[in-house]
Amino acid sequence: MKRIAKIALVGLAIAAAAVFVVGSGALEYLFSGMCENHLVAEYVSRDGRAKLVVFQRDCGATTDFSTQASLVTPDGKLPGSGGNLFIADTDHGTAPEGPGGGPELRVRWDGPKTLLLQHHAKARVFKAERLLNGVEVGYEPLP
Repeated sequence: MKRIAKIALVGLAIAAAAVFVVGSGALEYLFSGMCENHLVAEYVSRDGRAKLVVFQRDCGATTDFSTQASLVTPDGKLPGSGGNLFIADTDHGTAPEGPGGGPELRVRWDGPKTLLLQHHAKARVFKAERLLNGVEVGYEPLP
């Protein structure tokens, strides 16, 4: 009898895990299209071989607006996904809003492969890549 109970319990645990995994995947699929990106600015490198796209990402009423940046090819467009280089929000208004509702992001190409990004010190930074596609990125607080 104990063996049947153990088998039933293991089967129930496996079924619950499967429902969780399938349910999570289904929710991700259904709601992944809820985010919208809105272009704030584009900055082409000095040699014209790369472009930084700065955009505001809005994923609905339960999230803050965020400022995001993606490094793309010179003819690249606004991505439909999150930023591949930089992502930050105002931390519920702790940092001031910039264009688009997220924190201000200032951009300066210092060379063809060197980029400087400046943001408010109180911005909540989720992603800040230092090297992407051969471009070195430095970060500083806004003056």
